[in-house]
Amino acid sequence: MNLEHNVSLKSLNTLAVDSTALVMVKVNALEQVQEVLDYAKAHQTRVQVIGGGSNIVLPDCVKSIVLQYTGRDSRIISEDSDRILVRVEAGFNWHDWVMYSIGQNWYGLENLAYIPGHVGAAPVQNIGAYGVEVKDFIEAVHGIYLDTGKAFTFSNDECCFAYRESIFKQAHDNNTLITHVDFKLLKSQNVNVNYAPLNTMASERGMPDPEQLAQWVIEVRKSKLPDPQVLPNAGSFFKNPVLSLKAFEVLLKKFPNIPRYEQQDGIKIPAGWLIDQLGLKGQQFGPVSVHDLQALVLINHDGSAEDILNAAREIKTLVKSEYGIELEQEPRLIS
Repeated sequence: MNLEHNVSLKSLNTLAVDSTALVMVKVNALEQVQEVLDYAKAHQTRVQVIGGGSNIVLPDCVKSIVLQYTGRDSRIISEDSDRILVRVEAGFNWHDWVMYSIGQNWYGLENLAYIPGHVGAAPVQNIGAYGVEVKDFIEAVHGIYLDTGKAFTFSNDECCFAYRESIFKQAHDNNTLITHVDFKLLKSQNVNVNYAPLNTMASERGMPDPEQLAQWVIEVRKSKLPDPQVLPNAGSFFKNPVLSLKAFEVLLKKFPNIPRYEQQDGIKIPAGWLIDQLGLKGQQFGPVSVHDLQALVLINHDGSAEDILNAAREIKTLVKSEYGIELEQEPRLIS
């Protein structure tokens, strides 16, 4: 176990918060995880897991032991004529995994290309983009409870997936280290271009194969979302609110042009539209600003976690005042 002390986490979070871990350790095997948990227990301190740092807000100092799982292997568990089950380690870069799977002629994840972060974070957030959610291709999630050191395996149903939600953000929040994710992927091509920009591209260019579709997704994401290496950000900072039909009908009377997407559990409203209509694109909130092209994105200009959260609170207050909608942020606050 190689413990590092006073480690800068600025390069390990896409918001580029200048945070320091008093103690940090990177592991790539289960036995190493147990060593870390034993050490934490002996020193009466907590363990805080981080992955690729693309969906977190870090404080100035993390006093818990920061644990990062770096294993990135993958292996085939089973397959038949239609599908293949692949177990992937949590430290595998998400975009690299998507492109690797396509290269192996395993299909389904094309619409999720170019999302930052690691495989281990994908089920936590139930990442989704352009009409696809990762839950549709997860068979099981494996990991270790941080409080007991015991291993777990959750089936897809046991993960309690919902829009940008899972059991790992609810009942087991901050008490799990995900080590492997089992993906059940297709062996036949079945591209999904239902999302408006992709549908337009298909109309203009013809239907893509999976590799072309992934490149289209990359193209669209680059046009809509700033590169964190250039403008520090965590992608979409707010979830799209889902309203009941009754609440939506009330809102529609006041805002007849409001865009909407029907869901099984209600009507989804684009949070970016709500913020944009308030004229907040490019708005500065101290060292944090709303991106001038995508209102869902907050840009951090050397601000702290407090600065970022203050900006988010101001935006949420303005949205609540105008629309009566309570926005919920996507990035998780690390303590």
